[in-house]
Amino acid sequence: MPKVLIVDDDIDLLEGQKLFLEGKGYRVETAASMNEGLAKLKSFMPDIILADLMMEHYDTGFVFCKKVKDNPETKNVPIIMQTAASRETGFAIDIESPDKREWIKVDEIVAKPVQLDMLEGKIKQYLLK
Repeated sequence: MPKVLIVDDDIDLLEGQKLFLEGKGYRVETAASMNEGLAKLKSFMPDIILADLMMEHYDTGFVFCKKVKDNPETKNVPIIMQTAASRETGFAIDIESPDKREWIKVDEIVAKPVQLDMLEGKIKQYLLK
């Protein structure tokens, strides 16, 4: 059973995505903050992570992802960042170039609100790699 860790301060999003993914056969753990996410990462060791960008601070998601990717034990865990930042701020987050991907430390970025079927498709893509 593939394991998914969702890290987001939106409790409704956490519960909705958890219920959806569990219904599709995934084992899901959730965390409502960066520190909770880092703790769950150690105890749960997910196959993939869904992480919000703006949690406690505007850049908490970036900090969380950097900690995950800089850790030798978790550096290969794919991270899909979910964010409404582009819509809310007009600032586009681009990870197309290798330099930007190295700096941002995520494998993919999806815009909120995320369609659940599309999200599951992305998860399957990364789990098959």
